[in-house]
Amino acid sequence: MYRALRVNLSTLTVTEEPAKKEYLGLGGRGLVARVLRDEVDPTCDPLGPENKLVLCTSALAGLGLSSSSRLSVGCKSPLTGGIKEANSGGTVPFYLARHGIQLVIIEGAARGEGPWVVRVDARGRASLEEAPECREMNNYELVARLRSRYGPGIAVASIGAAGERCYRNAAVMVTEYGTDYPCRAAARGGVGAVMGAKGVKAVVVEKPETPYSAPVADPERLAAVRRELHRLMAEGAKDHELRQIGTVAAVLHHAEAGQVPVRNFSGKRLEGLEGISGERFREIASRRGKTGLPCQSGCILRCANLLYDQEGRLLTAGLEYETVALCGANCGITDLEAVARLDYLCDDLGIDTIETGATIALCMEAGRIPWGDAKAAAELIREMMAGTEFGRVLGQGAEAVGRYLGVERIPVAKHQAMAGYDPRGAPITAVAYATSPMGADHTTAPSFGVSGDVSPEEICNLSRNLQILFATWDNLFCALAAIFWGGHLDKLAALYAAAYGGPAEPDRLLDLGRNTIRWEKEFNRAAGWTEADDVLPEFFYREKSEVTGTAFNIPPEVMRGTLKGLVDKG
Repeated sequence: MYRALRVNLSTLTVTEEPAKKEYLGLGGRGLVARVLRDEVDPTCDPLGPENKLVLCTSALAGLGLSSSSRLSVGCKSPLTGGIKEANSGGTVPFYLARHGIQLVIIEGAARGEGPWVVRVDARGRASLEEAPECREMNNYELVARLRSRYGPGIAVASIGAAGERCYRNAAVMVTEYGTDYPCRAAARGGVGAVMGAKGVKAVVVEKPETPYSAPVADPERLAAVRRELHRLMAEGAKDHELRQIGTVAAVLHHAEAGQVPVRNFSGKRLEGLEGISGERFREIASRRGKTGLPCQSGCILRCANLLYDQEGRLLTAGLEYETVALCGANCGITDLEAVARLDYLCDDLGIDTIETGATIALCMEAGRIPWGDAKAAAELIREMMAGTEFGRVLGQGAEAVGRYLGVERIPVAKHQAMAGYDPRGAPITAVAYATSPMGADHTTAPSFGVSGDVSPEEICNLSRNLQILFATWDNLFCALAAIFWGGHLDKLAALYAAAYGGPAEPDRLLDLGRNTIRWEKEFNRAAGWTEADDVLPEFFYREKSEVTGTAFNIPPEVMRGTLKGLVDKG
């Protein structure tokens, strides 16, 4: 049985408790939703002591399955005002699982002390330790300091100055397997601000002296199904562009479908897009980089990467499509190395590159800085680092900045900036932006557009099914693994049954996703959300995309019924 840690900053105590039986089989996004529904008042102040920050592993972490060492971080979001889960790979979830820990609940708030480090030592003993020398330190320097304090083999989840200042775009950064760089981001919704409001600077997990072996219902069956799933991934990933380049490979594919956001989601075409394409990435990486790296231990897919500058210094680690789309094309920046520098600054400060890219583009639209000016964009991030008056405004996210600057076109849904899928080219994902309890988050229903004459009702139905499917994956493993396993629900159900017992039925897995969304919707409804919040900005309905030739055309009243029934299910 896995155990849970409860960290109370008001009393400066850490207690250990067995995981609740009703949480058995849940992980990641589903476990976050269940804990918050059970323990947090949806009407609370997101940055107050009544909110809780939940860190947990996936339901399959510690079972030797590739891509299952995921860390979910959740809370009531200071950005959206609803429930929020953000997840990442990295070393922390692997080490937690090896200690037999699935869940860490951080509650209360420190009063004037700190900042504090939550430490799990090599024997699995948890404690709170004060680290005043780390105050307002950013992530790269912080990880180096923590490694000198606790040893080189630690796993770290941390916040930079952005989290301590409670910027609503603040992320929790996680050290990457093999590099120890704090470049894997649980990025969205301001989860880092909640960690900062608690007074916690970092969670440090030491490598376990005696690894925990999780009890499973049928070890032989689990090993056999795991081998088959690994074979499928190994064969599929061997020549896949994700291993060769990473998610940046998608830039030109998405551009052809009208999905890449350009100049504040203008729907325009962008000259020079090749400068931030997968091929440009491949060219740079072949001379000054590495690809095909795992972000977590044992990952067969290996889509992580490193880039270096001409002097051999780190440009960035873990560059992803979303960062290139939002900090690149959406800002009119077509220099991949410049985007990589922006990515590094964001990781160091600990802010969401999606929210930040959308924010910078709004500054460009308002005339604050020129379109395509990467140096000026970097200066805006440095203003956030310095904590200038405008820098603190920038840290509150795209919607706050758009309103501050008087910009009419603000591409947000449920107060959160849209990811790298323009609604006019990705209507299935756009419906999820509007209807998901996560807000404008592409991971709730990533899609590659639609072809032919598809009705609004059918698009909403497709979005609903995808939202359930990806909520399921977010309980179990990295969503990218679904590229190779998504068509094998029978095998995944067999693996899950071998781990937890019970029937090996695909619908049992899908119930993980259905229940996750239901709990989230219940929380948000109690927090004050209504169907009137399930909308997209009006300008997407009136402005046509130059690529698709269409505007977004799914009526709000049709979208609002997308997830109907999930909340009221038993």
